[in-house]
Amino acid sequence: MVNKILLILLSSLLFGVGDLTSTNYEEEIGQGIVVVEYWAGWNKDNIVTAVEELEGIKVFRVNIDTNADLQSKNGVIVVPTIIFYDDGKEYKRLQGDLSFTLKTTKKELQKIIDEILMSKF
Repeated sequence: MVNKILLILLSSLLFGVGDLTSTNYEEEIGQGIVVVEYWAGWNKDNIVTAVEELEGIKVFRVNIDTNADLQSKNGVIVVPTIIFYDDGKEYKRLQGDLSFTLKTTKKELQKIIDEILMSKF
C-alpha cells in the first residue's frame, strides 16, 4: 500500500496541469488521486490558479465550452468547480459561488489531498 502511494506521488511529479477530454478522461482519473478543475472560456479570468501550485499529484482542467459531455456526466453546474478523484471515484467537490469565482488556497487544496492519502491507511 505504501509503495503504491509513493509510486503515485513520484509519477505525478512529472505532470503539470493537463487538459482532459472525453477521449482521455477515464484513463486519467481511473488510478490514484487526481484533481480536476472545470472551467469555461467565458470565465477564464476566474481559473483557480492554486491548482497549478499543487505538487506530487495529477492535475487537469476541463473546458466545459468544448467538453459539455464531461460537464453533464459529472453534474458540473457552476464554474469553476474542482473535483477530487480517488481511483476514479469522486471524493470531494468545491464549487464556485454565484459570481463564478472560487476562493481557495494551495493549503486548503492540499489538506483535501492529505485526507485522501490518510484514508488509505
